[in-house]
Amino acid sequence: MSNTEKRWRWGEMLLILTAGFLLFWAVGDRGLWAAEGRWAEINREMFLSGDFFHPTINGEPYFDKPLLTYWLISLVALVTGSLNEWSARIPSALAALAAVWVTMRLGRRLWSPRVGQIAGWFLLTGYGFLFWSRTATAESENLLAVILCVAWYWARRDRPTFTTFFVFWLIAFLGALTKGLTAVVVPVLAILPDLLRRGRWRVLLKPAHILALVLGVMIYLAPFVYASLTRPDYGSSGLTLVFEENILRYFKPFDHRGPIHTYLYQIPLLFLPWTPLFLAAVAGTLAGWKKLDEKTRWLIQAIALIFLFFSLSGSRRSYYILPILPFIALWTSIFIVRMKDIRLERYRRWGIGIQGILLGLIAVTALAGPLVWPLVRSKIDFVPPPHLLMTIFILGVSAVILGTATLKTGTARGVDRLLTPLIAAAAVLLGGYFCFLFPAFDIYRTERSFALELRRKTAGIYPEAIAFYPDVRSNMIFYLGKKRPVRVFNEDETEELVSFLVNTPSGVIIAKRRYHDVIIPLIPNGTKRTATLQETVHPWESKKAPKRRVAWFFTRK
Repeated sequence: MSNTEKRWRWGEMLLILTAGFLLFWAVGDRGLWAAEGRWAEINREMFLSGDFFHPTINGEPYFDKPLLTYWLISLVALVTGSLNEWSARIPSALAALAAVWVTMRLGRRLWSPRVGQIAGWFLLTGYGFLFWSRTATAESENLLAVILCVAWYWARRDRPTFTTFFVFWLIAFLGALTKGLTAVVVPVLAILPDLLRRGRWRVLLKPAHILALVLGVMIYLAPFVYASLTRPDYGSSGLTLVFEENILRYFKPFDHRGPIHTYLYQIPLLFLPWTPLFLAAVAGTLAGWKKLDEKTRWLIQAIALIFLFFSLSGSRRSYYILPILPFIALWTSIFIVRMKDIRLERYRRWGIGIQGILLGLIAVTALAGPLVWPLVRSKIDFVPPPHLLMTIFILGVSAVILGTATLKTGTARGVDRLLTPLIAAAAVLLGGYFCFLFPAFDIYRTERSFALELRRKTAGIYPEAIAFYPDVRSNMIFYLGKKRPVRVFNEDETEELVSFLVNTPSGVIIAKRRYHDVIIPLIPNGTKRTATLQETVHPWESKKAPKRRVAWFFTRK
C-alpha cells in the first residue's frame, strides 16, 4: 500500500471515529421529544403484549408507520436489556454512521478519495443530519436506504445480474419498511438520469430484473399481510395506511401543507453551517456546466429530480427531504475539490470566505459568552444550566485552536488549505452543541420529570383510575409505564368524564392548566382532592404556563 493510500485510509478512519463520537455521545441523555414517544411507547407495548406485528399506543392501533424501525429498537433493547431513550435512538445513530460511510465510498468510487472524505465531513457536521441522527424516528434509516441504493447501483451498474437487481430492490423495500415508499421512489429518481443515458434502461427489461422486483415487493408486503391475517380484530390496516400516508398524502394532503417553495429555504437550513459553500457550488456549477464530467452532471440531475419530487408533493415538512443531504454534500465537495477552472475560482474563494466568516462568528460568539452573558441576563429572566457558559467558552477555544493547528500543519495551498480548518471548527462547534449543550438544556424540559413523578405517585393506582383530558402524548404514556391502558376523554366526552369521576373511588385526572376551569366544576360533591401535582413552569416561560400539566388526585368521601 502506497503512502498516499495509507493517508486516505487514515483519513477515512478519522472520519468514522469522529462520526461515532458525534452520533453516540450522550445520545440517551435527553428526554423523549415530540414524535420519539411513539417509537418508544409502541415498543414498550410490544414487549408487554408479546405481539410485534400490531403496534399500539395506549392500547389503540397505531400502524401509521411500517414495522422495521420498531423492530430495530426492540433488537437494541433486547441486547442491552432495557428500553429507554438510549436504546430508542441507537438505530438512528447506527444508520447515520453507515450513511456517512456510504456517502464517503460513493464519492471515492465516482470521483476521488478526497471528494468522498470531504463529502462525508460535510454530511456529518450538517445541522439537519446530526439532529435527526440523534432522534428516535425513522428519518436516518430512510436516508441510509436511499443513499445505499444509489451506491449499490453505481457499484454494480455494469453487472446487471439477478444479484444486482435483487439487492437494489431489497435495500429499497427494506427502507420502505422503515418510513414509507420514498425509500423506493427517491433512489429510482436518483439513478434515472443515468439509466436514460445511452439506453441503459433496457437492462430493466431482463427477466432477472422482473423477478428481483417481484421478490422485493413480496418481502415488503409480507409483514402487512401477516399482520392482517393474524389479527382480524386489530382494527387498523397497515396497507391502507401505506396508501393514505404515501400516495393520498402526496396528491391530496390532509396535513403538513407547507408552501411549494418550502424546500428552497429548508435545504439551506438543514445543511448549515455549510450553506455558503453549497450556494457557491450551485452558482459556480451552473456557470461551468459545459465543462462538467458525466458523473457530476448525473449527480446534479439526480438532485434536481429529488427536489422536484418533494416540492410537487402536497404535503411538505422540512425533514421529508433529508435524503437529499448526502447528494448535496457530494455536490459541494466536488465543487471545492475538482472544479478549479480559473473562471470559477472566484466562486470557490467567495464560498470559502463567507464560510470562514460564518464559522468565525460562531466561534467568537462562544468565546465572548461569559463576557456578554451579564448583559443578556439583565434583559431576560433565564438561569443557564450549571457550567453552560464555561462549556461554550471551551468549545470556542477548541474550535480556534484546532482550526489554527490544522491550518499550520496542512500541506495544501490556496482554497484547499483553508477547508480543513473549517471542517475541524465545524466538527467542534456542531459536535459540542449536540453532544454537550443540547443535553445540558434538558434539565429545563419538564415533561419527563413530571411524568416520572406522576408514575411514582400513581404506583398503587390501577391504570383504569387514571384519566387524561382531552388527550395524552405518547411520551407521557411511556414514562408513566402502566401495564394496561389509561383512560383518555376528549372534549366531546364530558358525560363520560363525569361518570368516571362519580364511579371511581380513588383516582387521578391529568390535564393542561388551561383546562382547570373545565375540570374542577365537574368534580362531584363529596369528592375530596387529596393532592395536586403540577408540571414546573420556569419564570421565563409564562406564555407556556397554560400548556403545562396538572394532576388532580381525588378520593370519594
